[in-house]
Amino acid sequence: MADYSNPNTPLTASRYAWDATFKRGPAHRGRFESQRIEGSYDTQPGATVGSLLAGLTNWYAQTNGIPVADVTILSYSLREK
Repeated sequence: MADYSNPNTPLTASRYAWDATFKRGPAHRGRFESQRIEGSYDTQPGATVGSLLAGLTNWYAQTNGIPVADVTILSYSLREK
């Protein structure tokens, strides 16, 4: 099984289901608001876990009208479809 915790892991399946918990701003201890989102991803040539996470971060920032630097992915999971 692939190590999806490693950002350099290549995505070799043609499609993945993902779920990620996003937070606005840097991660820190204590109470904060987060948002869990699920989706699917059709693998692009050369894709890695890191490129998928970067794409999700950019998508979340653009969707919410906030700078990419203000987005943190607190947790995520990937499953081959």
